[in-house]
Amino acid sequence: MSKSRMLITTFFTHFTNDGFELVLPTLLPLIAREFSLTYSQTGLLAGSMAITLGGGQFLTGYLSDKTGKRKALIASGLLCVSVSFYLMGISHSYWELLIWNLLAGLGASVYHPVSVSLLSQIFTERKGRALGIHGSGGNLGMAVFPLLSGVLAELYGWRSVFKLFPILGIVICILFVLVTREKPVKQETIDLHHLIDHKILIVIISLGFVSMASRGLHIFLPLRLAALSYSSTDFGLFLSLFNGLGVIGQIIGGYLSDIHEKTRLVTAFSLVSGLTMFMLLSSDTYYLMIVFVIISGLVFNCIWPILFCLLTDRTPQHIHGTGLGLFFSGGYIMSSSAPILMGIISDMSSMGISFFLIPLFTVLGALVIRKK
Repeated sequence: MSKSRMLITTFFTHFTNDGFELVLPTLLPLIAREFSLTYSQTGLLAGSMAITLGGGQFLTGYLSDKTGKRKALIASGLLCVSVSFYLMGISHSYWELLIWNLLAGLGASVYHPVSVSLLSQIFTERKGRALGIHGSGGNLGMAVFPLLSGVLAELYGWRSVFKLFPILGIVICILFVLVTREKPVKQETIDLHHLIDHKILIVIISLGFVSMASRGLHIFLPLRLAALSYSSTDFGLFLSLFNGLGVIGQIIGGYLSDIHEKTRLVTAFSLVSGLTMFMLLSSDTYYLMIVFVIISGLVFNCIWPILFCLLTDRTPQHIHGTGLGLFFSGGYIMSSSAPILMGIISDMSSMGISFFLIPLFTVLGALVIRKK
């Protein structure tokens, strides 16, 4: 299989996998209204997917290195997400939604460590560029899915969205299986002590804080817009803009990571994006919010490919999948706490106070990555 064909195939699979992650955040205000949820319950529902997203990634990364069955792992993950989404669409209680969202997170946990490991081994030169292009596929999905979700929910109700998107997931799953050709992987002993390294842990913890800021914004931006009486179409539009600009941001970040010092780039992008995300959540003027969502989306999404490159640079190649699994597990598990913390603070004080956590998370991420 040629490098370009592999990149195109994983681009569209990434598009679908990451797009699924933002369907629930877009529809949260409508779900919270139907089930009369508190901010704490809403935060728990939103964070539940991130819990299993994090918990499953280390296991799937390890299995990809141990068995070499990357194609089967990615296909089974997409199928699991698709089935879980349909079950969410027919749920009639908060606890049913919570359970199926946990299962959806488990399915979505497969893709990142397996695919990034695969691409890192294929693109030994200009790796940052390849990971940036691949990452832009995820951002494109995170731009398209919220917008479609918001429009469909306004026209047909939020349940219809969860029933329709599984069709796309299954189609992409079938295409991925038919198009991808998997090469045999040389089996090597997986010695996990290589991962017990402070330089690797620093990258993982920095990713965790950056992910907390991202998860907090994705969950509370629609809730903020709902409080300002905007529609579900607006929820989707704002999330689409934030992640749509990430298509450009991922490519810029990947390009810069090949020519500049990576930790300095992560520090700068983290600090600027934290400030602009806080301004976005604190504003109440529609067009001013549009300006801040564009700036923050562009700057924040430059960070991802740089962190991916840092991790793979510091991890032995034969355990890239396991290392990336640990990397994503740490990031998602930490990120799952952000909407829960913000929900508790919103119930105890006010939603506006909880917004101060966003820049705090990015500052902590910037400080951690500078540690030697």
